Amino acid sequence: MAAGDVVAIVGATVLTMLVAALVTVLVLFARWLAELRATVEDLRRETLALLEAAAGTVRAVADDVARVDALVSSAERLDEAKRAVATPVVKAMAFGTGLSRAAQRLVEGEPSRRRRRRAS
Repeated sequence: MAAGDVVAIVGATVLTMLVAALVTVLVLFARWLAELRATVEDLRRETLALLEAAAGTVRAVADDVARVDALVSSAERLDEAKRAVATPVVKAMAFGTGLSRAAQRLVEGEPSRRRRRRAS
């Protein structure tokens, strides 16, 4: 065997080892990609389920917010109506009470509670 033949055999052996290593790396990479695809698919399914649940929750909360808004609006209208009615009613009740007391004093003959000024 000549030196060139030995170099050719060693080169072919090294090349075969490199090809075998490359094939091994490619097979491992393919397995890793398959696992990654499965994981991504699982994640996609779970994410879609969570998004659907979140969308349902958001719709329910939006309905509740609308109900609370309606209640607050109703309470504001009632408060405005109460204020509009309460002031005249209170004045009328106070006038009626004062009139009733004055009439009672006139009937009973009590003197007026007003103080008269004395001339000095």
